[in-house]
Amino acid sequence: MFVVKRLGRNGLWSAVSLIDKNGSFRGEAKFETRKEAEEYLADYLKRMKDRLVVSPEGTGQLKIFKEK
Repeated sequence: MFVVKRLGRNGLWSAVSLIDKNGSFRGEAKFETRKEAEEYLADYLKRMKDRLVVSPEGTGQLKIFKEK
């Protein structure tokens, strides 16, 4: 299982929302393969590029994590 997470202001990583093609919230962004996670991350960045702000502390960073 691969999860797309964002570094928050509190220094903790939390899963980003999974938004389908219709713009509906579908829970956390969890995927069976790394390729699916990478594709979603690219799409997420396109959708959120104006909203995502990376601060000097690094908050706002996005990563893919492998979880069990």
